[in-house]
Amino acid sequence: MSLRRSIPAGLVDTGATALASFLVQAYAVRVFEADLLGAYALFFSAYLLANLTPQFLVLYPLEIWSLRLSRPDRLGLLYRSGKLAAAAPVTAGAGVLLAALFVTGETTGPQVLRLALTSGLVAVTAPFYEHLKRMMHLSERSSWAAATAVAQLVLSATGIGLAVAADLEPVVVPFGVLAVSQAGAIWFGLAAIRRRPVARVDLATPTVELMRSGRWLLVAGLGPAGAVFAGAALVSHLAGSDQLGYAQAAHVAARPVLVLAAGLAAVLGFRMMEAGAIRSATAGIRFWKVYAMVLGVGSSIYLLVVAVDWVGNPLAALLPRAYEVQWLVAVTIAANLLASLIRPARDELIGAGRELRVAQIDVSAAGGVVVVAALAGSLEAFAIPLGVLAFAAIQIGSYIPARKRLYAGEVADPS
Repeated sequence: MSLRRSIPAGLVDTGATALASFLVQAYAVRVFEADLLGAYALFFSAYLLANLTPQFLVLYPLEIWSLRLSRPDRLGLLYRSGKLAAAAPVTAGAGVLLAALFVTGETTGPQVLRLALTSGLVAVTAPFYEHLKRMMHLSERSSWAAATAVAQLVLSATGIGLAVAADLEPVVVPFGVLAVSQAGAIWFGLAAIRRRPVARVDLATPTVELMRSGRWLLVAGLGPAGAVFAGAALVSHLAGSDQLGYAQAAHVAARPVLVLAAGLAAVLGFRMMEAGAIRSATAGIRFWKVYAMVLGVGSSIYLLVVAVDWVGNPLAALLPRAYEVQWLVAVTIAANLLASLIRPARDELIGAGRELRVAQIDVSAAGGVVVVAALAGSLEAFAIPLGVLAFAAIQIGSYIPARKRLYAGEVADPS
C-alpha cells in the first residue's frame, strides 16, 4: 500500500481511537469535580503503566521480529500474540492497586473502588486492541485498522449516550465505556480478518527469547510511564488533587497533537524501523521529513485555535475546566509537540537493535518528569506539561547524536 493511501488510513485509525478516548475523557472533565478528576487522572496514569507492560515485554518484540517476514504474512502472527497478551490481567491488577494507594482529596472509598475496577478492565483490553491494529498496519492492511478504530468510536459514542440516558453512576462511565468499546472493536477486527483467512505463521522464537529481546523495550516504556505516574502522585500530594485535575483537563484539550503524531507513526513507524535496520539514512530522512512537516503544520494550526479561551475556540465551551488555569493548554500543546518530534529517531534505533540505548535515553529523560513534578508546590498544574518539556529536551539532546552514530556508515537505500 502506498504512503498516499496508508497515511490517511493511519490518521483515521488513530483519529477515531483518540476521538473515542476524547469522548470518555471529555465526559469525565465535564461531570467530575476537580478532586474526583484528579483521582481519575491518577488511575489513568496507572492504567497506562499496566497497559504498556505486556506490550513492551512481548508484543512489541514480536512486531519487531515480524519485520523478517514479508508484509502480507505478518498478520499470521496474531495466532500467537493473542496468547502472549494473556499477561494483561496481572499487570492491570498491579496498576490499579498502585493507584488506589496514592489517591488524595475528598474522593470516597466507593468511588476509588469503581475507578479501580473499571480502569483494570481497560488495562486488560487495551494491549491486544492496540497490538491488533499495529499488526494490520505492519501487514499493509491499514484500511482494516482504520475500520476497527471507527468501530470502537461508534461503540464509545453509543455507550456514553446509553450511560447518560440510563442515568448510570458517572464514576464508572469513562473507563467502563472504554473497556467495552475496545472489546467490541477487537471482535470486529478479528471478524474482518476471518473473512479473508490469513495463514498461521510463527517465527519459531521461544517466548523467553522474545522477553529477553523486549526487556530493554520494557525498561524504555515503563521508565517514562512510571515517571508520569510518579509525577501525577507528586502533583496530587504537593499541589492538590484539584491541580492534577486541571492538568488532566488541559491534557485532554491538547491531546490531538499526540493523536496526529500517533497516526503518522502508525504508518511511518515501521518504515523508520526498517530504515534503521538496513542503516539507510536516506530512507530515514525521507520519512522523517514527511512526519515532521505534517505534525508541525497540523500542531501549529491547532495551537492557534485552542491555546487560550477566546470566542473562536470550540473547546472553551466543551472543556471549560481546561482553561481555568490560563496558558496551561498552550504550554501542554507545545510540550506534546516537542516530545513527538523526536519519535522517528527512537524508531530508527529500535529497528537497528539499539534497544539498550533507547532504554538508557528514555529512563534518563523520565528523571526530568519527576524532578519537575517535585516542584509542584510552586508550579502547581504547570508541573505536568513542564515535566514533559524537560523529558523532550533530554530526549532530543540524546537521540540526535545516537542517530548520527547509527548512520556513520550509511548504505545505499535499496528501494
